[in-house]
Amino acid sequence: MDNLILPLYRNGFLSSEANFFFALIMGITFGFVLERTGFTRSKLISGTFYFKSLAVPKIMGTTVVTAATWFIIFSWLGWLDISQLYTPATYVWPYVVGGLMFGAGMVMAGYCPGTAVAGLGTGKTDALVFLLGVLAGMFVYFIIYPYVSDFANSSNLGVLKLHDLFGGNEYTSFIITVILETSIILFMMLLRKIANTGKTV
Repeated sequence: MDNLILPLYRNGFLSSEANFFFALIMGITFGFVLERTGFTRSKLISGTFYFKSLAVPKIMGTTVVTAATWFIIFSWLGWLDISQLYTPATYVWPYVVGGLMFGAGMVMAGYCPGTAVAGLGTGKTDALVFLLGVLAGMFVYFIIYPYVSDFANSSNLGVLKLHDLFGGNEYTSFIITVILETSIILFMMLLRKIANTGKTV
């Protein structure tokens, strides 16, 4: 066990069955946390885009920074092989278009796929409608993929990390991540203050 290094499955310390079991437990726990923090209520998420509540970006930003901090600490202690963590390739323009479509869907529905699944588990009918829309969208994309495949696979920059852009190493990426997340939250707080200026509470 002296050579026990995360991630356990990628480094051969967990079987496929054990990996699935722990994934199931973590998924159930994640869903429970989503429900308890209000992420399964569409009004909370959509309220972010109308500057009525900043709970979602604050929680998400804190989560990203916390996870990144533990990654860096575990890597520094030799407990985590960061190179074994899965990082998807960067497709610039498909990500831009997909991000805009995803964001528009979140504004209209107040859900993302993950929160909708958790919402469905608590019996929310609007989450069911959203997920049916997701399935319909997936089916349509499957049909039209041959016509958009060139665009979907364009501007592929490969696996690209922040320190690849700015130099340095994983610690540089960590610092940039903290700065970006903090800046985003502060910027949204400023926008909320401007949007609510003159309004009666």
